[in-house]
Amino acid sequence: MDISGNKVRVRDWELKDFGMEALWSLDREVILLDPPAGQVFNQERYSIEVLSGKHIGICTLYNWTHEEVQLGIRIGNRDYWSKGYGAEAVSILINYWLNTLDTPRLWLKVLPENIRAIRCYEKCGFAHVGMIELSGYNFLVMEIRR
Repeated sequence: MDISGNKVRVRDWELKDFGMEALWSLDREVILLDPPAGQVFNQERYSIEVLSGKHIGICTLYNWTHEEVQLGIRIGNRDYWSKGYGAEAVSILINYWLNTLDTPRLWLKVLPENIRAIRCYEKCGFAHVGMIELSGYNFLVMEIRR
């Protein structure tokens, strides 16, 4: 994938992206808002860059089945929080899902206290559908259906 919007470019993940992601995984607030939880299979990872080429985050489509695919996103660079970069990356992934993948459900999990992310997902069209417990965390489940 290599799709650009007005603010971000979502492209295939490359090994060179690992260094920044490792640093972000050491950021306590990033991990508190987006803890690792649950199993991951059938994964495609993408990097999020601003149009100047700076790597600011990652996004993933994973846990594919014939019925659903899960979305994950992390804007690891705090300088780009609350400025619409994540929302544009999510919109790009939604359009990719609608135009490329043949699953009826796109869903995600988010901690209920991550209000900024929840607002982003709502803005992009996700609806609240319930709660799920994974790895000791209680997550809000949100989805889009065709």
